[in-house]
Amino acid sequence: MKGPRVELATASIETQAGTLWILCTKEGVRELRLGSAGGPTASEGRARGISFVRRPTWSDGPEKALKRYLASRAPLDEVDLDVEAGTDFQRRVWDATRRIPLGSVWSYGDLARAIGSPGASRAVGNALGANPVPLLIPCHRVIQSDRSIGGFSGGLAWKRFLLEHERGQLDLGMPLPARRKRSRR
Repeated sequence: MKGPRVELATASIETQAGTLWILCTKEGVRELRLGSAGGPTASEGRARGISFVRRPTWSDGPEKALKRYLASRAPLDEVDLDVEAGTDFQRRVWDATRRIPLGSVWSYGDLARAIGSPGASRAVGNALGANPVPLLIPCHRVIQSDRSIGGFSGGLAWKRFLLEHERGQLDLGMPLPARRKRSRR
């Protein structure tokens, strides 16, 4: 016997980096899609047991908050989430990631230490790769320990776009290459 279908309302926002899809239940945002993930389809809904419905009251608040963020760097802390996925470890990583201040970056190692699992940098990266709501759980703010940009589930163009948007530039504090001294003749 099949269980009841989950109802999800959808909205989309066009950005310089591409379309951002918002999928919400009445409790909050269940999923954000960036990059080439594409919008929800009827066949996907059938396969996943989802009914895509028109419920602007569910998606209007998150859509407005995301538009404010994209226009002015407004914080997204108040957007309600309804994330059903995730192991205990992933949820610990996601909760800690949500505490990274707007405009800041942490390394995967910093995040591993913050959740009490030093040495779990790779597992932290895997947990961030499974994040169903990037931006709201701001995994784009997590970079490699050498201050390079690292990976991102929505693609590196999105990560660069988001970091530049929040920080006003992309410089992550990486050391500049040493300049060669010119010889004088």
